[in-house]
Amino acid sequence: MFIAAKYIHRKIKESRNQNPNNDPPKPITEKKQACPHSRPFQVELRSRASAEYARNSQGTASITEEDRVLVPRDLPKSDEKCQVCKKQKHDARVYRWKLIAGLCLPFILATLDLTIVATALPSIASHFNEFDELNWIVTAFTLTSTTFIPMFGQFADVFGRGETLHLSLFLMIIGSVLCAAAQTWAMLLLGRALQGVSDAGLMNVVMIILSDKVSLKESAKTKSLFTLVGGIGYAVGPTVGGYLTDANWRYCFVISIPIAVIAHILVFILLRNELVEGTMFKKGSRLSGVLPALATVDIIGSVLFIFGVGLIILATAWGGATYPWSAPQVLAPLVVGSVCFVLFFVYEYFLEPGRIFARIFPKQVAMLPYSMFARKDTIWLAIVQFSTGAAMYSIFYYIGIYFSLVEAYPASKAGVQLLYYIPGLGVGVYIAIFLCNVWPAQSFFPLNIGTIISTVGLAMVVYAIHTQNTSLINGMMAITGAGTGLRFMPATLHMVGVWPEKIAPAQSLMRFAQPFGGTLCLTIMGSVFNNKFAQVSVVSGGAGGGFDVHDTNSLAFIADLPAEAQRSVRLAGRDAIMWAYISVLPIMGLSLVTGLFIGNVWIKPKSKKDEEQRNVSVDESSHSEVIYVPYLWALLKGNIDSYKKTNKILPESNSKPTDSNNP
Repeated sequence: MFIAAKYIHRKIKESRNQNPNNDPPKPITEKKQACPHSRPFQVELRSRASAEYARNSQGTASITEEDRVLVPRDLPKSDEKCQVCKKQKHDARVYRWKLIAGLCLPFILATLDLTIVATALPSIASHFNEFDELNWIVTAFTLTSTTFIPMFGQFADVFGRGETLHLSLFLMIIGSVLCAAAQTWAMLLLGRALQGVSDAGLMNVVMIILSDKVSLKESAKTKSLFTLVGGIGYAVGPTVGGYLTDANWRYCFVISIPIAVIAHILVFILLRNELVEGTMFKKGSRLSGVLPALATVDIIGSVLFIFGVGLIILATAWGGATYPWSAPQVLAPLVVGSVCFVLFFVYEYFLEPGRIFARIFPKQVAMLPYSMFARKDTIWLAIVQFSTGAAMYSIFYYIGIYFSLVEAYPASKAGVQLLYYIPGLGVGVYIAIFLCNVWPAQSFFPLNIGTIISTVGLAMVVYAIHTQNTSLINGMMAITGAGTGLRFMPATLHMVGVWPEKIAPAQSLMRFAQPFGGTLCLTIMGSVFNNKFAQVSVVSGGAGGGFDVHDTNSLAFIADLPAEAQRSVRLAGRDAIMWAYISVLPIMGLSLVTGLFIGNVWIKPKSKKDEEQRNVSVDESSHSEVIYVPYLWALLKGNIDSYKKTNKILPESNSKPTDSNNP
């Protein structure tokens, strides 16, 4: 024992002599081969006297910036291939295709699951004899898919992107099984709620992963593809659901199970070594990091947010449809939800570093840091995304109702009409790719052009419904889709450019604003529609009452009415749907105004010609230029350059270089 203690004492003494300052040991890292193009200039002293002084003196305190000069390095000529650059670009292409192959299925699953039930709603409700509660098939999904988005953003930071993505896919499988096997109405709604939680995780985490470890320009390329894929999933969903419903409505939920299983396997095989790890894994082993990681989760903020948003959506879903707006069943959740929502922001404010809750809970990390709202672009972009969700959801649900009720189309044919949305969306995405990646390579213009097009498109939809012009409705759906496609990608790119150091919460806010806008839009439209259509009373066989569009028997009952009565009901439905769309126009007008106050993000500050001449490396292209003040104001003052700030999109961990030139 004595010999062992003496040996340990000698070793400790030797280590102290080698490290007298008790500095922590430096980690052994692999020295990466540096690309000469990443630093095309070197600093040299201007005069020989300054250089001589620097060599002979112990310090360089007297050497000023005037003594220094940037001198170009001896770089390879533009026609010579830099092996480091070639390897970086090859790695970037491999990484990009891994993302596409691994994330496409989860993203399609999330978008498809939202709209696949749009044309199956009457059949599902008729099976459970719950016609008056049919809207809860949609509300149960959108309620959880909206409220859990910020929480999954924090989970992605704490537990890691891959683990959170696998959790979301697992919840999708459980929710789909419950829906497909549902024997009661409550079981169906529970399954839909779990699907909504899964959707919140899938949509949010996929967008966070696409923003990790890449420049804004590279992110624009991958997000362009996923925007188009997501739009196709949204538009194809009602059509697929209509044809599956003709066989059995349960197939609308069964189809999600094999897709989720295959997505599980692809994510594990392709991306398990590529995704950013959580903070719990960076600090130690997986087991020892769980409890410290849980301590960083903003539990109180999450509860306040979920209850606040959930109760507000619940109140708007009940108001005017199930209960009058003045009923306590509507006022109570509306008031309590609003209070919880305000308290959430108060809590996040005091959770900022140095404030009272930060001292009480020193390890806790805010779900949505209050400091993000210090930059006004955060608020303006949230409003723009809110209106994007309103425009998109209104088309997917109420155009189908129009064709079923007013034009008497069957479910499958009504779903096919929504396919006219896809060409417009594709055109919008392509224009956004050009405006973001080629010219002018900025986010301000596609955001505002898309807002204008969406507003005009929805206004024309109102006119087309009033005139019952089917061709015009289909054309305006395409126009509205183009406006939506223009805004999808630039909004997230702009947010990442403004907050490159807070990618997860920034993406979470954008992913929350869009479905929140769509959910509130649907509840407002539903209230307006029900109030307008409740005025219709059809008397047949001595019985009269209001018409319920969601009642399959009522839809069939219209065909048995006399021609004049049938025409009256369909015209009343047309007017109710028209006023429902009119109720959305103020939201679009608000987004038009707020869009004018947005700043700007230069996604590709250097021209492609300059990059080719200098053979610029990937690291150098990971910078973006940002204006935080309103871009139009800076443009009118004529001093844009004085407002520009340079941000670097930093990888979160073990980043891969990104190819900023080749698609």
